[in-house]
Amino acid sequence: MEQDYIQFSKLRKLCGQQGTLQEDYQATLDHLVRMASTNGWKAHAWFRAQELDNHPTGIWRGISQDLTDIMKAINEPISDK
Repeated sequence: MEQDYIQFSKLRKLCGQQGTLQEDYQATLDHLVRMASTNGWKAHAWFRAQELDNHPTGIWRGISQDLTDIMKAINEPISDK
């Protein structure tokens, strides 16, 4: 998996798209939220978040909790209090 990230980083540099790790984290989290919000993709998004959370580099540590928090906030009913 680390090899995948290194190749992705090199590809981004070749295309002129350099970003910070925080930007990469946020983009990945946004993608997972979109997947988890799409019918039939919730389980895959959760599995991928857990996979990324355990990535040896630690780049995405905490992403599964962030995904959980966002999805809870999205699905929380709005009250008229």
